[in-house]
Amino acid sequence: METEPWGVTDQPRFLNQVLEVEWPGSPRQLLAAAKAVEREGGRKPTRPWGPRTIDIDILLFDDVSVSEPDLQIPHPRIAERSFVVAGLRELGVKPEIRSGGRS
Repeated sequence: METEPWGVTDQPRFLNQVLEVEWPGSPRQLLAAAKAVEREGGRKPTRPWGPRTIDIDILLFDDVSVSEPDLQIPHPRIAERSFVVAGLRELGVKPEIRSGGRS
């Protein structure tokens, strides 16, 4: 799904996809794997919300909640991104999420 840039708008349009995966490890291990995929995909450090070749966010992790500086689950901005809500609904997930936690 192609969408307008979010955060910093003076950049190319985004290509977005929401995936559901089975993961045998912890949320922290999933974050490490996601960061490795981003590096392998050519992601380089840029300004916050700036252009990037790949960006992987962990939206939900079963019923687990995590609140750490570099990992927040559920993702705190699910409700602000209609493509995320639409993608989750396509997967049969009802994202009853608001900024700041579950509703």
